[in-house]
Amino acid sequence: MIILHSISLLSLVAFLVYIICFLCRYRVIPQSLSVTAEWSGRYRWWQVTICSVMGWLSYYFPTIYTFQEFSFWPILSSAGLGGLSLAGYYSYFPGEESKRELVIHKVGSFTGAILICLFYLLGLGKLWILLVLGVCLVLGLVIKGSRLGYSQSNSIIFWEELGIIGIIGSDIVFKFIESI
Repeated sequence: MIILHSISLLSLVAFLVYIICFLCRYRVIPQSLSVTAEWSGRYRWWQVTICSVMGWLSYYFPTIYTFQEFSFWPILSSAGLGGLSLAGYYSYFPGEESKRELVIHKVGSFTGAILICLFYLLGLGKLWILLVLGVCLVLGLVIKGSRLGYSQSNSIIFWEELGIIGIIGSDIVFKFIESI
C-alpha cells in the first residue's frame, strides 16, 4: 500500500511542478490550467501531464476507497477523473482548435470537476471543500487571468482547478501519512 501512496504522491508532485514551472516561466495567471497549453512548447507537456496523472488517480480512488465500503462513490470519482483526462487531451491548441474539440474539452472539464466534488461531498461527507471552492471563487473574481492573444478576464476556473487539486492533494497526503 505504501507503494500505491508513494506513486500517488509523485503524481501530485508532477502536476504541481508543471503548474509552478508555468507560473515561473511566463509570470501570468492563466484563465484555466488547460489554457497553459497555448503557450509555446506547452501543449504536449500538458497532455502528457494531465492524462498520466488523471489516469493514475482513476486507479487510486477505487483502490483506496473500496467499493464495499463506499458503494458506488469511487466509480463517481473515477468517471470524474476520466472526464478531466479527456478534457486535458482535447486542450486548447492555437490554430487547431475545432468547435468539436472545444465542446469535448468544456463538457469533460465541467462534468469531471462536478463528479469529483460530489465524491468528496456526498461519498465522504467532507463539507469543508465548499469553503475551499468558495475561497477559490473569490480569488478568481479578484485576480485577473490571461489567455495568449486575448485581453485579461477573471481566473475563476484556474483557482477552482487549484482548489480541486488541493482537495485531492490533501487526501493523497493524509492517506500517505496514514500508511506510514
